[in-house]
Amino acid sequence: MLKREIIAVFIAATFFLNLVAPVGAASIEDKQAELESIQQQLYNKDVERENAKQVVASATDKLLEAQSQLSEAQHDLATVEEEREDLEDKISNNTVALDRKKEQVDKRVAVYRGRLKDIYINGQINYLDVLLGAKDFSDFSSRMYLLKKIIANDVNLLADLKKKKAELEAAQEVLASNMARVKAVHSEVSSKQQLVAQKTMEREVAYNDAVAEQSRLDEEYNELMATSQRISDMIRNMESGGTISSASRGSGSFVWPIYGEITSPFGWRTHPIFGTQKFHSGLDIAADYGDPVVAANSGTVIYADWMGGYGNAVMIDHGGGLVTLYGHNNSLAVYNGQQVAKGQTIAYAGSTGYSTGPHCHFEVRIHGEVTDPMDYLP
Repeated sequence: MLKREIIAVFIAATFFLNLVAPVGAASIEDKQAELESIQQQLYNKDVERENAKQVVASATDKLLEAQSQLSEAQHDLATVEEEREDLEDKISNNTVALDRKKEQVDKRVAVYRGRLKDIYINGQINYLDVLLGAKDFSDFSSRMYLLKKIIANDVNLLADLKKKKAELEAAQEVLASNMARVKAVHSEVSSKQQLVAQKTMEREVAYNDAVAEQSRLDEEYNELMATSQRISDMIRNMESGGTISSASRGSGSFVWPIYGEITSPFGWRTHPIFGTQKFHSGLDIAADYGDPVVAANSGTVIYADWMGGYGNAVMIDHGGGLVTLYGHNNSLAVYNGQQVAKGQTIAYAGSTGYSTGPHCHFEVRIHGEVTDPMDYLP
């Protein structure tokens, strides 16, 4: 009887193990597949974000460009407006001068017409007959004097009339030229006004985009600051828990984690449009996707994983409370607890997290607090 019970229990246990084993294996495979699916989704989101960043330029840059173009258009408009006012003043002055010239010419023409009328009524004077009709030498001298005055007056009258006519024609040409120019300037003013209106509208659109961009950046900045504070707390907790050694593990001065242009230094930055100040906790060093990022000094990796706005990040403990951080990497080449040497590749540059392009964000922290990395770099 006892033997039968033992056999029954053995058969039941065997059946139970055969039943549970495949279910457990299937569960692990499902979780692994779920994890891979989530990782793939994260990767796809990173790709989508990077593509969007490549297509859409910075709203702040657009606003600055729109403001510059608007300022230039307004300056051009003021210039042509000034020219238009100057031309209109000249036209007004020329019109007054032209009226005076016409009046003077009309007067001279009236005098000349009067002279012609006298000649017509009295007949053309025969100057020789006048002289020969003199009674004596005194009369001859008087007649000669009067004839000279008459001839001189006629010559001066004709010369003055020609001069006034030439001045009138010149004034009319200047007026016509100014009128043509002012017509062209009016057209130019209209064109500049349209350009100013267009640039004003573009600036408003760019400003609204910049405000939206600023709001998004404020959110990212606040989250980065929160992440930075969590990093400080984590380092201090590690120090108090003995995870981080107080003994130095470094090997002298630092090396650059990557070589490139410093696109954003350590410290406070002022927004070019809004004037707001933001604190930048490290150095941003320009790089290309996939460029190797190396350890600035030897030490122990205390973090190698995703870190919010920092993207894929690595933290290395160099002892003595000194920790370096390398953010926004495309991928990582080290793991937690790994010992690394100065200059060893720890990651590959990218633009993960809150980033507008591939670069290495490099931080140096003393007992959790950020400090200027330039104090440690050659």
